[in-house]
Amino acid sequence: MNSTNKSKTSLSKFEEFFSTVYKNDVFEILEKYPDERSLTVNYKELEMFDPDLADLLIKKPDEVIAASQKAIKNIDPLMKDAELNIRFENLDNNIPLSDLLSKYIGQFVSADGIVRKTDEIRPRIETGRFECRSCMRIVDVEQSSGNHIMEPSLCSECGGRSFRLLQEDSKYIDTQSARMQEPLENLSGGTEPKQMLMVLEDDLVDELNPGDKVRITGTLKTFREERSGKFKNYIYVNHIEPLEQEFEELELSEEDEQKILELSRDPHIHDKIINSTAPSIRGYREVKEAIALQLFGGTVTQLDDGTRLRGDIHLLLVGDPGMGKSQILKYVSKLAPRSVYTSGKGTSGAGLTAAAVRDELGGWSLEAGALVLGDQGNVCVDELDKMRSEDRSALHEALEQQTVSIAKAGIMATLNTRCSVLAAANPKFGRFDQYKGVAEQIDLPSPILSRFDLYFALEDRPNVENDRKIARHILEIHKTSNVEYEIEPELLRKYIAYARKNINPTLTDEAMQVLEEFYVTVRGGGVEEDTPVAITARQLEAIVRLAEASAKLQLKDKVEASDAHRAIKLQQYCLEKIGMDPVSGKIDIDKFEGRPATSDRDLMNKIMAEITELEGEFDKVPVKILKQTAVEKYEISEEKVDEIVKNLKNKGMIFEPRNGLINRL
Repeated sequence: MNSTNKSKTSLSKFEEFFSTVYKNDVFEILEKYPDERSLTVNYKELEMFDPDLADLLIKKPDEVIAASQKAIKNIDPLMKDAELNIRFENLDNNIPLSDLLSKYIGQFVSADGIVRKTDEIRPRIETGRFECRSCMRIVDVEQSSGNHIMEPSLCSECGGRSFRLLQEDSKYIDTQSARMQEPLENLSGGTEPKQMLMVLEDDLVDELNPGDKVRITGTLKTFREERSGKFKNYIYVNHIEPLEQEFEELELSEEDEQKILELSRDPHIHDKIINSTAPSIRGYREVKEAIALQLFGGTVTQLDDGTRLRGDIHLLLVGDPGMGKSQILKYVSKLAPRSVYTSGKGTSGAGLTAAAVRDELGGWSLEAGALVLGDQGNVCVDELDKMRSEDRSALHEALEQQTVSIAKAGIMATLNTRCSVLAAANPKFGRFDQYKGVAEQIDLPSPILSRFDLYFALEDRPNVENDRKIARHILEIHKTSNVEYEIEPELLRKYIAYARKNINPTLTDEAMQVLEEFYVTVRGGGVEEDTPVAITARQLEAIVRLAEASAKLQLKDKVEASDAHRAIKLQQYCLEKIGMDPVSGKIDIDKFEGRPATSDRDLMNKIMAEITELEGEFDKVPVKILKQTAVEKYEISEEKVDEIVKNLKNKGMIFEPRNGLINRL
C-alpha cells in the first residue's frame, strides 16, 4: 500500500475512532476550544481499536498525527473548524535516553528524564505569507519546524521568483526548547547521564521547569548544526506526563504490600531497620537511627497563611578520616530512588543551585543544579568543609525555606529544593583533638550549622574490644563479600516508599505533653541572667520531625509518647556530645550552633573591659600585660586569652598595629 492510500486509510479510521470511542471527549474539548486546544488519546485504546493504526503511529508519526488532526476537522460535530492538537499518552515504546540512537530517528517514542534547563519562549512561523515583488500576488506557504524559511518557488500569476515575506500577516506558533537528562536512579557509578534536546510547541510551552521529572512522548528527529555541520538528535514533543518524584514512583504489588504490613507488625521493626541501614559499617547506632528517620521523613504541613513547614530532616556528620562517612553517604544515595551525590571540592554554588547558561540563540536560561535535581529526594554533600565559603552559602535558603532564589543574567526565579540533605565534613585540623572541645573544632559557620536538625561528631578513639570487632567485621566482608541484612535493600526501599506515600502521622496529646515538658524543662535553667540558652524553637521543630518520622517508620497514623521520647533521646545525644560547655557544665545552644558559648562571651566582655582599663595606662596595650592581668583576675589560661584576643580581632573589635600590642577599634 503506497503512502497516499495509507494516509486515506488512517484518515477514515481516525474518523471512525473519534466518532465512536472518543465521541464524548471530542465534544468536551470542542466546547472548550480555543481555550483548550489539545485532545489527549490513550495509545492503549487506539491499539485495541486498530492495532495496525497504532503500529503505523510508531513508524510514521508525522503522517498519522496529521491524519488524526484532519479527521477531527472532517467530522467537526460542533462546526468549529477547530485546529486541535492530538496528543498520545501511555505509549508502549518507552526507551531509555541512552538507547535513543539513530535507528529510532523518525519514530514515535517515549522517554523518562529530569528537566535540566528550559529556554525562553519564542515565536515560529507556521504559515508564511509572501508577496510576489512583480505582480503583488499573495501566496501562503506551510513552514516546517526547522530554522529556515521556505519561500514559494514560482509565482503562478507572473512566473516571478522573487518574494517578500509579510511578517505581520504570517501565522505564528509559540515554541520553546528544553533539555532533559536520564533519571539519576538509572545511572550506574561513574556514568555520565545522557542528555536530550526537546522542542515544545503551542500549548506545551511553559509546562516544564528545571528539576521536573517527566515522561516525554514525541518524534525523534535530527537537524544539522550550522557551525559544525554535524547532525544532532532532538525530540519533537507530542505529550508531557509528570512523574512522581520521590520514593512513591516505586510500583508496589499486592504481595509487596502484604509483606510491608506484616513487617510493620514486628515489635522489633525499629531495630531491624536501623541494623539494615549501611550494614557494611559496624557501630554508629545513633547515626544509623538518624539516617533511617531521615529516609522516612516527617510530615509536611501547609498552614492556612500559605507557610510551608518542612518535613525533611537534615543531618551533618563531622568525623575523623576513615570513619566511613563517605560510605554512609554513598549507601543513602543508592537506597533513595531520587538521590544526588556531590563532593565539596568539585562543587560550586551554581552547581548546587542553578547556573545561568546561554542557549543556542544567545539568550539566557537556567540549568538546574544538584539541590534542584534532588527535589523531593535526598542530596548527599560530601566534604562540605572543603567547599568555598561563598559556594557553601548557597545552602542557607535551600536547607530552611527549601527553595533557591536566582537573580542572574536578568533572570529572576525561585526553584524548589524540597529535599533531605545529608552532609559530611572533617574537623578543622583534619582530626579531632581530644584535649579541645568538639564544637570549636567544627570548621563550619553558624548559619549553616543551625540549619541542620542533628549533627554528629565521629571520633576515632582506640579501644581494644571495639577495634577487634571492627577488624573482624571488615575482614569477614573481604573474605566472603557478603553483607548480612535484617531487611533486604529492595524490600526496605518499598517499605519506605509505602510509608512516605500512605502515612502522614499527627501528634497525639500525650506526645505533645512529652515534647512540651522537655522544651520547658531544658530551657528552665535559662531564666537567670547570663545562663546559657539550652535549646531554641528550631530544635523543638527538629524533634517534632524526628518523632513524626519514628511513627511513620512503624506505619502509625499517630505520633505517640514513645516516638517523642525516641526523638528527644536522639537530640539530647547530639546536644550533650557537641553543645556541652565545659566551663558551665551546661548545654549551650550557641556552642552547638557554632557561635561563642555564653561563658566565652562573658570572658570576651571581661577581656574587653581590661583592654579599656589598660588603655588609660598604656598607649597600646601589651598582650603580655593583658595575659598577666587576666590570669590573676579571672584564673584563665594564657592559651584561652590568646583564643579570645584572636576572636575579638576576627570580629573587628580590636586591632594589632604592631606585634604584641593591641588597641580597641
